[in-house]
Amino acid sequence: MKTQRQIKKEHFANLLIVAHADGKLTKEEIDLLAQRAIDYGLSEAEVRQMTDNLEKLKFEIPLNQEEKEEQLTNAIYMSLIDGEIAPQEYQICLSLAQKLGLDKKYLDNLIELVKELWQNEQQQS
Repeated sequence: MKTQRQIKKEHFANLLIVAHADGKLTKEEIDLLAQRAIDYGLSEAEVRQMTDNLEKLKFEIPLNQEEKEEQLTNAIYMSLIDGEIAPQEYQICLSLAQKLGLDKKYLDNLIELVKELWQNEQQQS
């Protein structure tokens, strides 16, 4: 059985994979990743190891439904952080949704919900 620490590291690695799907990391994506690393209690060395070995990271599927939905939501948010979902990011989110047993319609509805939340956050700041 995986420890909470292992689950958090896998979740962070999954976010890193999504963030880098378009081949670059924007300042907003880096800021969000930095915040998630802090939230998950990851050290700078752990984050550096993952970023230095990005091409070797493998997407890990969460074990329960709540974690699946949380990771998909975070992946969508990460994709939207620079203002739009690039086609490569959408494909990764779709692939993630399918791996998690969620269909395209579910993904598209969740994207619209996250977009609304993201736009509300942008208007308030």
